[in-house]
Amino acid sequence: MLEPETYRASERLAKAQLPTWWVAQTHNVDHFEKAGFPVRISSLREVGQLLDTMQENRFEKYMGELGGLTESEYALLIKACRDAVLLQLTYLSNRRPILPLSTLLSSFALYKKFLGVDANFRSVLEIGPGCGYLSFILRHHAPLQNYSQIEACESFYLLQNLVNVHCFGPRFEERALVPRDTSVLDYFSPAETRPGYTEISRTIQLDLKRPLCTHYPWWRIGELASRDQKFQIVTSNANLLEFNRTALDDYLTLLRQVMEPDGVFVVQCTGYPASGTLESLIDKIWEKGFATLMFVLESKPIAAPGQNNSTGLLAHLKGEANSSRAFAVNNCLFVKPGHSLYDKYHDRANCHSHFVANEPLVNDVFFAQPAGRRMYGAHEFIEDTERALQEICEPRRIGQAAE
Repeated sequence: MLEPETYRASERLAKAQLPTWWVAQTHNVDHFEKAGFPVRISSLREVGQLLDTMQENRFEKYMGELGGLTESEYALLIKACRDAVLLQLTYLSNRRPILPLSTLLSSFALYKKFLGVDANFRSVLEIGPGCGYLSFILRHHAPLQNYSQIEACESFYLLQNLVNVHCFGPRFEERALVPRDTSVLDYFSPAETRPGYTEISRTIQLDLKRPLCTHYPWWRIGELASRDQKFQIVTSNANLLEFNRTALDDYLTLLRQVMEPDGVFVVQCTGYPASGTLESLIDKIWEKGFATLMFVLESKPIAAPGQNNSTGLLAHLKGEANSSRAFAVNNCLFVKPGHSLYDKYHDRANCHSHFVANEPLVNDVFFAQPAGRRMYGAHEFIEDTERALQEICEPRRIGQAAE
């Protein structure tokens, strides 16, 4: 568990080694600070105010985008809901637990897109995980080998740390801590000079499995490049338009470097236009050499691949499946040189905010819906989460309202 004091001590040590203060300035979350968001906190208790933020009032929108849920999808989400409550009962026991449905459903919608890329995807890099609730989903994804996160906001970082400790336990690697193999300690205390009651316990040697989840603060993201790690999927969480110009350049360069040749860049929400416009973002992504496979805007129905928009919109209004979709937030899909679709779509004419490539990959990621779906209400999530927690609760009527 990472305390604010420990995070800041590591950050100060890192800043003392920087070649120039501009590196740290690049990663300032200026937009958050201007909005009054609690970027810095003095106690872990303060993360309680962040448990359901940045996705307010989007539960119905995400449910509509998903077209409802299958029984197995709903069961997975209830597991995530249960974990979210257990996290609060464990680390924030002085607060009444809440059920952050909008934020959890947002994470699940992103996970569904990953499955459309590859049902057995192995590796994901996420920039700016926000509340970090994708971990509640990915802990149940059996093929997962490497889920790496980058975060520059201290308060979110600390919340993400709690979530990751809860979800991945000893298979979670926190890079904001000084690594255990770093030479910062070389004390001298021979046994013959210590009092008889002083014992230094012996260490044990374990050949631990590789971490499933690795958490990088802004001052250690260069390790992703130096370790030469490659990811099937990279994603940014509602931040591309919030990065300052240098940060956007840096992150897009990093993403291109660490994506597998046939990897994809999935964007679910482009962020608040604090440091640019959609047009400037599209220009920058083109400049960085990405090819656009999809770029669609929030709440504007658009036809699935292979359909024209007028036919697709009519089907959408009729409620027909797999025909047209209205997304809860802006959604995009990009590929880099080396991807099998890159040469076909690396065309400046495709760089606009209402583009859908007629490709099975785009359909699988954004439009395909398995049969047997139905819409669920918030009250069902609440009641079924309560049922899932019965082993730690006194018997009472399910669904009883909290006073």
